Amino acid sequence: MLIDDSNYHKGNKAMASVLLLYYHLIQENGFTNDQTVYIDTQDFDGFSFLDIKVDESYCGEAEIDELLLREGAIIFLICDLNDLISNCSGFYLLDKLMIKTIDAYEKGRLSAIPETADLIDLINTPTYNFDYKKYRKILEGIYQKYVLNKFRNMIEA
Repeated sequence: MLIDDSNYHKGNKAMASVLLLYYHLIQENGFTNDQTVYIDTQDFDGFSFLDIKVDESYCGEAEIDELLLREGAIIFLICDLNDLISNCSGFYLLDKLMIKTIDAYEKGRLSAIPETADLIDLINTPTYNFDYKKYRKILEGIYQKYVLNKFRNMIEA
């Protein structure tokens, strides 16, 4: 998707959605459950914003943050995957969301957060080998680096 003068409102709504998602992640101190329920998927869904481009000749970098939207799209997907893993008791690898996310990963669409490689590798194993301790550690690292540090860097800027 390209954000330019014809659809800048989508970029603004997406920015608001990511910031709202991050707010709830911070309020709940990390990835828990049902955190994407606050987001209107008409305004923001993870897959549509993985490859976002912003025409900076129209929208300055300060107005619509391309990297924030890409990272936010991945965080959104991680939240949904976390719900799926928590609720599907071993059958999550067969779910459409999981299949679509793994496909996006294999196509390099999750590269804005390199740690997704470790996460997808861990998730994409037989469920009887699933290491929940390692899974939680990866999620915590992503939360610290891409959610908390994003807000810290915004405050310090």
